[in-house]
Amino acid sequence: MARQSAWPRECIGKLLVLSANIPTDRDRPLWIAISPLAAVLFLAACPASLSRTDVNSGNPDSGALPDSGGNPDGGGGSSGDGGSPDGGLLAWAPFSCPPLPAATGTTLRVGPAQVNDLAGIVSGASPDTTILFDDGIYRWSGADEASRRLNIRAPGVTLRSASGNAAAVILDGEYVTNEIINVLASRVTVAEITLMHAKDHLIHVTPPSGSSGITSTKLYGLRLIDSGQQFVKVNSNLEDGWADDGSLECSSLSMTDDGRTHVDTVSTDCYTGGIDAHGSRGWVVRQNRMEAIFCTIGLAEHAIHFWSGTRDTLVENNFIVNCSRGIGLGLGTGGTTTRTYPDNPYPDVSYIGDYDGLIRNNVIYSDNPYIDTGIGLENAHGARVYHNTVFSTPAATGLYSSIDYRFPGTLADIRNNLTYRITARDGAAASYLRANVEQTPASDFVDPAAFDFRLRPSATDAIDKGEVVPNSGLDIVGRPHDYGPPDIGAHEYRP
Repeated sequence: MARQSAWPRECIGKLLVLSANIPTDRDRPLWIAISPLAAVLFLAACPASLSRTDVNSGNPDSGALPDSGGNPDGGGGSSGDGGSPDGGLLAWAPFSCPPLPAATGTTLRVGPAQVNDLAGIVSGASPDTTILFDDGIYRWSGADEASRRLNIRAPGVTLRSASGNAAAVILDGEYVTNEIINVLASRVTVAEITLMHAKDHLIHVTPPSGSSGITSTKLYGLRLIDSGQQFVKVNSNLEDGWADDGSLECSSLSMTDDGRTHVDTVSTDCYTGGIDAHGSRGWVVRQNRMEAIFCTIGLAEHAIHFWSGTRDTLVENNFIVNCSRGIGLGLGTGGTTTRTYPDNPYPDVSYIGDYDGLIRNNVIYSDNPYIDTGIGLENAHGARVYHNTVFSTPAATGLYSSIDYRFPGTLADIRNNLTYRITARDGAAASYLRANVEQTPASDFVDPAAFDFRLRPSATDAIDKGEVVPNSGLDIVGRPHDYGPPDIGAHEYRP
């Protein structure tokens, strides 16, 4: 099938939040495309007149050039080799995520002058209350955790910006607050705000003591910048209560050079990461941008990590740039808090770190020596890894593995991925290991120097060379892999 290129060059600017229709079923992806070094903050603010407008009318062949953002004190900020969370980088976003619908029901409005009252306001909120944050920077004056941490205790509570502009509402923990937001109830939404500078976690999702579990956490349109430990932590209450069926979507997670100086180096040499979930089931991590989560000494945790018996996780359409480890399912060979399930789907496997996870249509880029693995599967049984583009330059470590699967509990279906290298270790097995490309050349892509990983028409090693796989999802421009035989990688080329 003859094809020719019809893609225009994109413009410089930060990423614009565009309107699009979002399927709500967790097996159906949102429509999005963001070049891997677009704007670090995936939902960075745009001018008010543009922040809720689709300037491209959903056209996947057009670019956007809004300019907005800035750090909370008005400066651009230098990032060194890590990238600035407010830098003006190439942006291409024909599909993106709309703002949340307007709040309904009981609402409370708060402003920066009430920052020292927020802990009480949030903790005391009634079920199904929406708390709207006025624009501004929120910094606490008290030093004790109880006066600073926002504990969401009632089901259905929502914390969100009144303006819908994530960059205009900034909650700054100043590395004094251990955890800025603690989700302790079901159906909680945290959306369209900036959280930065937590000593431990920016958001911690965990059932309270005595609870049988919580469900349906929605983290949406967030800017998460610099956390001493994992930016988003999801775990049990250690009493068999778990946090299930949550989502992290349309958000940015980024680390700056200054942020690295505040990373916890006591628990490990570099005890930070993006979203880190233990024993959760049914989470969706979709259409986020993670950047520069690494340390110059020690190995950071994954940008996206589900382990300790996680199950039915969907990771799709994310852009991960220079994070020590990109996406991980499972870790190591055991753990005391590993979740098991009454139906015991794989009774003949002695230890499973992750059950039936699906990783599809992600772009992972690496060009510095502090990077280890693009996609890691460790005792991940039933894992499916489809249509990912994992690209690294010679500047990445020579030991870099694009996809690494290991340990006897791993049984993975790995197909239709563009990679540098795929490695198997320690008794891991693959049910399918086909239609992958290793040593993928930069010439396969439109402009890797500008972080544009759409396929060129000359990418004959990838175009029409894939296999039809179930649940292949949508590519990075929001299209199915159905233009003739599927292409390999995260982009389905069309003339």
